[in-house]
Amino acid sequence: MTYKKTLKVASFMATITIISKILGLFREIFLASIYGASFELTSFLAASKIPLTLFDLTLGSVVSSVFIPIYTKISNEQNPKQANLFALSYTNLVLIITSITSILGIIFARPIIAFSLSGADPQIIELSTNLLKIMFPMIIFTGITYTFVGLLNCNQEFYITAILSLISNLFIIIFLCFSNNIYGLAVIMLLSWALQLIIELPWVYKFGFRYKFKLFDPNIKSALNLGLPILISSWAYPVSSLVNMKMASYLDNSSAVTYMELATRLYIVISGIFAYVISNLSYPYLSKFAYNNLKFGNLIKIILKSITFIIVPIMIGLIVLAVPIVRLAYERGNFTNYDSIETGHALIGLSFAMLAFSYNEALNKIFYARHKAKIPMVSGIIGTCITILACFVLPDYFGIMGLGLSVAIGSIITFLINFYQLRHIWTASKFDYFEFSKIFLAGILMGTTVYKIESMLVGNFQKVFWPTIIGAAEYFILAFIFKINILHELISVFRKGPKHD
Repeated sequence: MTYKKTLKVASFMATITIISKILGLFREIFLASIYGASFELTSFLAASKIPLTLFDLTLGSVVSSVFIPIYTKISNEQNPKQANLFALSYTNLVLIITSITSILGIIFARPIIAFSLSGADPQIIELSTNLLKIMFPMIIFTGITYTFVGLLNCNQEFYITAILSLISNLFIIIFLCFSNNIYGLAVIMLLSWALQLIIELPWVYKFGFRYKFKLFDPNIKSALNLGLPILISSWAYPVSSLVNMKMASYLDNSSAVTYMELATRLYIVISGIFAYVISNLSYPYLSKFAYNNLKFGNLIKIILKSITFIIVPIMIGLIVLAVPIVRLAYERGNFTNYDSIETGHALIGLSFAMLAFSYNEALNKIFYARHKAKIPMVSGIIGTCITILACFVLPDYFGIMGLGLSVAIGSIITFLINFYQLRHIWTASKFDYFEFSKIFLAGILMGTTVYKIESMLVGNFQKVFWPTIIGAAEYFILAFIFKINILHELISVFRKGPKHD
């Protein structure tokens, strides 16, 4: 892919991701406004979360992180036809695993809900169980959709994969405009994932994929060997997320489940845009240059510095403005001022995880590209254990904010382990550390200004808009004053293109 095409793709992905995240935010705004922190919304959020969380536990990042390097290797070393035969076997394996998981999930829906929402009352348990039975087949469509995303990205078809969630969110929003039936919403949620798969089909067909039941392929064994440690390493978030939900069911008559979910989704909307684009666009290149030490090292440096430069101000701004942001986003209809404050506190705790989470997303892909999946596996296990332990301790001292801080602590510990292990692949220089410190200093100074401005203003829009604009301007001015190199590099790349192909 040429530089101009890469820049065009990156710009398109960023634009579509922003639009999709905004639509996702509108979806959550509709939900909060219609249902408030009611037992219906608590039940729906819990029931919709469990299938996707179990998908993360059973397949998760394996679908894309294992598929992409092996498919790319086969396509380069043999031919695209052999790569598609591997894709066929891989798809069937995913189909079998997700179908079995879905059937078991429907059969054991009540005990799954009873365990996940152990602090909830019988009304929530009953409704959550019924909704879970409807939505569990989502896991099948999710697995195949993610596999096809990997196939399309390997063939440099980024446009279609970028619009999938946009169409899905729009589908749900249209339903919410006409109905507030909670069972209908569950059906629409299921159909939205099926719609994503249907949209992909013409494009995977275009690249030579033809479906038939074929399970055995010589490369499947390699996928399984690589996949197990990647799978375990990806358990950190889904396991801690389930424990988080379980503990939240004991707070505020289980309304804390709603607060945590809305805070998490707002957090993902705000933090996920650039981290998603950088991570997903860079992974095929990480796989391509995995054993070219010079290019691989330069790519790692650019990725980590770019993430730091982009995420640090967002993280600090979100910590400072969490409550007014939640009020601006959700406080209307049946969503009260108290609901906003509690959701804001949850968001503050989660925000401390933002940079570490973004780093881990990138570092995991760096290790996967080098087939060193055991490193994030070990760090993920340690981080998960710490998160679970913190979930049982911190809420007693910090309330719902403690649940968010538990996720943050686990993410930070995971990052520290990953970064320490990165020294075998790439080592940051003194100049790199100095660069990182300048970014943090600029972010802290910006955060101080944002806090002071926010405290002087009245009205949710004013409290979010003006501190954000002034803070962003100050951050970029400080970046130029401090001569933060990554900013100048990014500007140079956008103007002239990269120095090396």
